[in-house]
This record gives sequence, C-alpha cells and structure tokens, in this order.
Amino acid sequence: MKLVHLADLHLGYKAYNKLTSKGLNVRERDVIKAFNEALEKIIEIKPDFIIIAGDIFHKPRPGNTSIYLAIKFLLDFRMKCNAPIIMISGNHEASKSLENENILKIIETTVPGVKVIDRQIEQFTIDNAGISVLGVPYNALCDFEKTTLSPDKNYKYNILTIHGSYESLKCPELDTYGQSSLINPANINQSMWNYVALGHYHKYTKLAENTFYSGAIERTSSNIWQEANEPKGFIEYDLDSGEHKFHQLKSPRKVVDLRKINVDNHTAEEINRKINEEVSKLGALEDLIVRLTLEDIDAVAIRNLDYTQLRFYRKTALHFRLNFLKKGLAGKNSDDTSREGKDLFACFEEELKTYELAAGLNKEKFNDLARNYLYK
Repeated sequence: MKLVHLADLHLGYKAYNKLTSKGLNVRERDVIKAFNEALEKIIEIKPDFIIIAGDIFHKPRPGNTSIYLAIKFLLDFRMKCNAPIIMISGNHEASKSLENENILKIIETTVPGVKVIDRQIEQFTIDNAGISVLGVPYNALCDFEKTTLSPDKNYKYNILTIHGSYESLKCPELDTYGQSSLINPANINQSMWNYVALGHYHKYTKLAENTFYSGAIERTSSNIWQEANEPKGFIEYDLDSGEHKFHQLKSPRKVVDLRKINVDNHTAEEINRKINEEVSKLGALEDLIVRLTLEDIDAVAIRNLDYTQLRFYRKTALHFRLNFLKKGLAGKNSDDTSREGKDLFACFEEELKTYELAAGLNKEKFNDLARNYLYK
C-alpha cells in the first residue's frame, strides 16, 4: 500500500513585483509550475492515496488565476490517476469564521475524489482499502491536546496528518504564527500510527521512521534564504515495508545566499569592487534570487556605493538584495526584520505597502511612478 505525502504548496504566492508576458507574477508562476511537476511525478508513481497536509493556497482568498489553475491541473491529473486525495487546511488558507467557507471546499466540490478536512479533527476512511486517515487541520490544534489521537483498530492502515509545529523544531519562521499547541510523540501516540504526515515546516524532515515533514514544493517561506540549499519535493511511502523516498522537484527557482563580506574600514570603491567580484562568480543573473550581505559597513560607505550598478543587478536578476549590517550590529542576525537589516530597496517596498495616499488618488499608479524614479 503506497501513499504520497506533500504539503505547503502555497498556490497564489507572489513576490518581487515582476510579471510574465501574460501579466502573472513570476513567483506565482514558479509555484504553479512546481505543483504541475509534482502532479506529473505522482502520476508515474501510481499511489493508492494522496495526503496534502495543509497550506494548499497562500491566502484564504487567493486570486482567480490560482484557483482556476489548481482546479484545472487537478482535473487533468484525475484523468490519469484516480487515487483519493485527502487535504487538511493549514494556517494560510484556514477560514477564521463560520461565515466564510474554506476555499478548499471549491476543490472538493469540483474535483472528484477529493476530501477536505477543515476546522475540526475528522476521520476519513477508504473502506475498500482498509485505510483510516485522521486529519488535524490548523484550526483544530487548540483541541488536539484534549483529544485522544489513536489509530482505529478496525482498519489495517492508520494515517495521522497534522498541520502544525513539532516541538523539537525551533524555527522563528514557524513561531510567527502564534501556535500554542506543539506536536510531540506522546500527545499524538506517534509510534502507533503507520504513518504521520505533517505540514507547516518547509524543509523536508524525517522525525521518526513513520513521521515526516514533506516540506514545501517551492521556496515560499518568510525567510527563503534559510531554504536556499534545501531540496523541494514530496514523499512516497510504502505502508507495508516502511520504506520511503523523497522525490526532489527540478522546477523550483534557484536561490543564492552569497557569503557575508566584512567591509570594516573599506572605502566605497573597495566595497563596490568586492560586490562586483562576488556577483561575477554567479554568471548569468536573469533567473536567480540573490542576497549579498555586507557586514560592519558604515553610513558614509552606504551613501557612496555604486547604485547605478546595483540597480542594474536588481533589474537583471529576478531579485537581488544587498543586505547591510551596520557597524555595531554585526552580531545581530542578518535576517533581522528591523530596517537596520534591510537594504534601500526592501525598505522602499515596505513603505509603498503602508503609505496612505490622499482620498481619490490611484495607489497603483503612484507605486508605479515611485518605482520608476528609484529603479530606472
């Protein structure tokens, strides 16, 4: 009996304000491309059933394009693979009130053989295969410590799927969601299940012989630099033998986090030369997401950098970030979310998101004009 476990698709994810020739955000297209590649690989595997452990969409109300393509790809997939698909809702697409139906219900209604578990802990069975799946969506995490999560002895194969944080993984990326209930082996009776399929943590991780995070299918977390060298894909697991295989996807875009350069007591000219040397090692920039961190830089050097060259890098790469760690702040994490750890362009984009215009002015046109002044 073979299952496929994937999670954290984040369909509808957008970043960097760069569009394709058809007007689609480039990173949104990247995620859709990775999803399509995963489906094609799953068709080849021919699993008996599929678990998608949350965060199918990046937002509770994704754009029409993401919804349309998700349904289209799944309908095409269904023509070649009839394996049941069990989805649980994650924190990104979970509806916050009973008045708003979860976006995943559209997929459940439209695509045959899809079961969505949302809001409450729920058991779903595939009786003819002897399979029981107990799903714990993100919205039900506050209840699972008060609930006995145990396998159903009436079924040969028992699967537990949860979207949440495992207690041994201390990751700021996950802590931002304010989750109070952590998953641990004791409160889920971990060893008693044939398989535990987890979602929420974006790195492929084996926690026990039967317990895994499949990771995300693309680099979509709030700190993609931590995932720069992490493979993206999904898990194939044999419930009879206990063997598993991680299928790495080829389509995820390359992310490069260049080494930190200490520029203490360097002139702007020397720093410009070091920047150019590091970037030249990458070759073509066109398809890359790149970060370069300058450590112990002073305000005078920042003002006198070659911003014409930096604008060229930013325009050429999909995304180019020059990260400043000013003198006296070198001990701080380079991913600090304060403005001290951000470059000029990142601060500018943040300001555009929050800046309030006078009534009647078109914010989109204002943003376009502002970007033209800075980037061109």
